[in-house]
Amino acid sequence: MGVRLQRKKPKNLLLSIIYRLHKILPLSAKKKLKLYLDLEWIFDRLSHETSFHVFNEDSHPVRTHSIDYLKSRISSEHKVLDLGCKYGEISFALSHIAREVVGIDYSASSIQIAKKKHQNENLSFLEADAKEYLANTNEKFDVLILSHIIEHLDEVEKFLGDFIPYFKYVYVEVPDFNKTYLNEYRKLLDQKLIYSDTDHVSEFDRFELIEILENAGLQILDATFAFGIQKVWCANKSNS
Repeated sequence: MGVRLQRKKPKNLLLSIIYRLHKILPLSAKKKLKLYLDLEWIFDRLSHETSFHVFNEDSHPVRTHSIDYLKSRISSEHKVLDLGCKYGEISFALSHIAREVVGIDYSASSIQIAKKKHQNENLSFLEADAKEYLANTNEKFDVLILSHIIEHLDEVEKFLGDFIPYFKYVYVEVPDFNKTYLNEYRKLLDQKLIYSDTDHVSEFDRFELIEILENAGLQILDATFAFGIQKVWCANKSNS
């Protein structure tokens, strides 16, 4: 839920100073807007990065919301593959609910950290290429977790097409380009600071992401937008 506020707000000294500077700044409205958009991006980024030093792993609102969302959809019957699991936070959380969880990542150092930090009887971590692993294993999975994966890829639909046949359900989590109207201003003004991470090749808006997932053969069962993140729970159309 949001917050309730007093109609009369306390004065903010920094806000007052910045508004006065805005009035005397010798720039056109367009140049001011472009400057403010860049400054907003920088401080938004700094705020988010700093938040991980204020809230711990178990209480950070971005992470807890994602895990709670998944917990409401994954059952004790499901076997889960967490692709690109990195340090295994999501894998570990889901191992308390699912029948079995496998976290997989091509980074050896990430898998070493995951194994050291998180242990459970039904949880395992593998350093491997996920596509090769699925093609050569007899293991059968129910759910594929794609948390902050596809925004890094050039051929998203091809990637999804390679993995969807192995699963009944697919969870996709990506940054939400529509989280702020300021991104529309950035796009119209051709601002360079318009991404949420430097190694992203795509920043998906909500309509675009749904279209990509449906074209890849997924049925959208639920889509949620919160904390600047898109969370989409899908079913494999071929299994329905």
